[in-house]
Amino acid sequence: MKFVHLKAVVGAMALSASLAGVAQAQVVNGSGTSDPANVELGDSTVNGGPHVSGRVGIWVPNLGTSTPQRFVDFQGLQGFVPPSAYTVTTVNNPTGTITDHSRYGRFDFARANHANLYFGEWSQTGVATAGDHTVYYAGADKTDVTTPIAAATATYSVVGINNYAANPAVLNTTGTGGATFTATFNGSNGGSLSGTLVGHQTVVLTNVGISGADFGTAFGGSASITPNGSTLRSAAVSGEFFGSNAAALAGIATVSGERNLDTAFAGHKF
Repeated sequence: MKFVHLKAVVGAMALSASLAGVAQAQVVNGSGTSDPANVELGDSTVNGGPHVSGRVGIWVPNLGTSTPQRFVDFQGLQGFVPPSAYTVTTVNNPTGTITDHSRYGRFDFARANHANLYFGEWSQTGVATAGDHTVYYAGADKTDVTTPIAAATATYSVVGINNYAANPAVLNTTGTGGATFTATFNGSNGGSLSGTLVGHQTVVLTNVGISGADFGTAFGGSASITPNGSTLRSAAVSGEFFGSNAAALAGIATVSGERNLDTAFAGHKF
């Protein structure tokens, strides 16, 4: 686990007053958030300190509502040390209430084993039960399905993040490495995805539908989240494949009315 403080972020804001960035091709072409009022994803616009525009970036409420929006790059948040795959970075600058945006909140996120794919969670107070816990993922290089993914069965090593402040370990299978998710592609931009993440809670995807480079319970199948010592909750899942021939995936699993259980996950093919 790596902790990063917000001095570099604040310095970057001062050094980049306009935050307009440099005109360039869009970087982020796949993302998801459980609450766009709290977290949005897009190309970073902040330059200064460790931050560079034109990378995979995140917006949270205290970054303001200026035009263009102030997206901070994940790579800059992870500091000057190159990120390690699935090593959780914590940026911890919370406030006492979810309406106090004098500081930036708590970020817990990781980079998947795919250069430009990040996933994680955010809350203003750092407390998942406070009411604003938000999970997300964002990446570049969403899988191009102009030519459908070939019919095949693929396996992915996947980990999840939920309430990392209280449970500082990723959700997986054995405590090390990742859980195995299995995707069955039918050769016609369809198929299904199944897998299980375990830890302080269990997340199960059962035949979740695939549509092109997207997957989710909206396309079929089911999902659930079960906290340890409690009962199963039905969950909704949405996500996307990234890289050539669906080399990686990322998504979120959410429970209506219990956002503290919401989980972000990502993985790579093996």
